[in-house]
Amino acid sequence: MFTICSYMDMKGKLGNVSFGGNWSEDILIRDQVGAVLDFLDCAARECVDRDVRGKEMDAVLTYVAENIEKGTMLAAALRHALAQTEPWQRQGAALRVVEQIRRIVGE
Repeated sequence: MFTICSYMDMKGKLGNVSFGGNWSEDILIRDQVGAVLDFLDCAARECVDRDVRGKEMDAVLTYVAENIEKGTMLAAALRHALAQTEPWQRQGAALRVVEQIRRIVGE
């Protein structure tokens, strides 16, 4: 699932590389965004069968709100989608929001 540990581990490994530019930070950000998108994809697919809300989802949505353009609005939309009572409507709405997030980050 989504963890900040992978970010710190990779940051330590890339810290020893001596090249100019901010490419190592870009790699870390892409890796972290990729982990967020993977988590959200999985949650959107599984929300038809189980409640995927919880601490991990809150952490991911906080990351989205703080680090992605229009993230606050998208995090609120996903929270709203996941709160719907009809499973198929919940899944459809969640998948649409995750796709919007994916388009914004360019993945």
